Amino acid sequence: MIKQRATVAQIAKLAGVGTATVDRVLHGRAHVGAATRQRVLQAKEAIEAGATPAERPRPWRLRVFLPEDAGPSTEFLGMCFQEFGGRGNATIECVFTKKMEPGILARKLLATSGQGVDAVAFQALDDPRVHDAVHELDRLNIPALAILSPIEHPALAGFIGLNNRAAGRTGGYLMGRLTRRPGAVVVVTSGQLYRSHEDREMGFRVALRQDFPHVREVLTCNAHDDGEGNYQAISRILSDRDDVVGIYSVGGGNLGIARALGEAGREKEIVFICHNLTPRTQGFLMDGTIDIVLHVNMRLVAEEAVEALCAHLERRSFKPRALLTGVITRENIVGATFG
Repeated sequence: MIKQRATVAQIAKLAGVGTATVDRVLHGRAHVGAATRQRVLQAKEAIEAGATPAERPRPWRLRVFLPEDAGPSTEFLGMCFQEFGGRGNATIECVFTKKMEPGILARKLLATSGQGVDAVAFQALDDPRVHDAVHELDRLNIPALAILSPIEHPALAGFIGLNNRAAGRTGGYLMGRLTRRPGAVVVVTSGQLYRSHEDREMGFRVALRQDFPHVREVLTCNAHDDGEGNYQAISRILSDRDDVVGIYSVGGGNLGIARALGEAGREKEIVFICHNLTPRTQGFLMDGTIDIVLHVNMRLVAEEAVEALCAHLERRSFKPRALLTGVITRENIVGATFG
């Protein structure tokens, strides 16, 4: 299929910018912001792909906030948002904000005011400053959608992600079935800022307590979703205790856990369950260090989030599909998608 050629005027109209700005972007010149550059390139892609934008003066302008340095899954999610921004009905600006810093996230959310942004999506941190920012955006008629990790707020346009309590229960059930001797299990968490992590830990503990009494103790290890922090913390635990039979990581930094298991020579002895298949975790899954990856399809997260925000802005009813927790082992990894 031969792509149609997008003219500078067409791109400028769809992106809502001047022709001079389009010219600077297409020729790689300086003095164009990253968000504007994204909109121009998405508009070009939409026109050349033959997309038929909605009959509106301009596409919806959406801004997505994701944590920086959060690993390949988050980077892939950002790419997926860019992909769906090329359909023509919305331009999507991905902004990466410092991980685990609710004050910074709140300021960036509030900064959308007066910038022509129609709606925002963000990986929520459960903090009063973030709640206040969502309230202020609602007052300014800028809808906000939580993705991957929710918060309880009446002004939110909704939530797109897993049922994280069910994901944790799945991890607990699998841990109970796979561990073969009595002992302790370690839950590696990132603290209380991600409600998704809290829900996963809660579901995991309930499943073990309900059906698997041979798991005598569930320890909590908080290393702030950081690979080096996870490595140091798990190394200390493994040096202090010989009764650890399993590790469940509710968030990121899983390479650090795998490294600690390998250095202790216990990667074949301890059951390791974590979240999100990436090129990095695939190798550890294949060599048996990681036993199971609980996975969410990031492309579906991006697609559902864009559709949910556009439907909200257009006052259309939209019910997001239930996102299932995928269970990936090295035996069924063929055909599985990263991210």
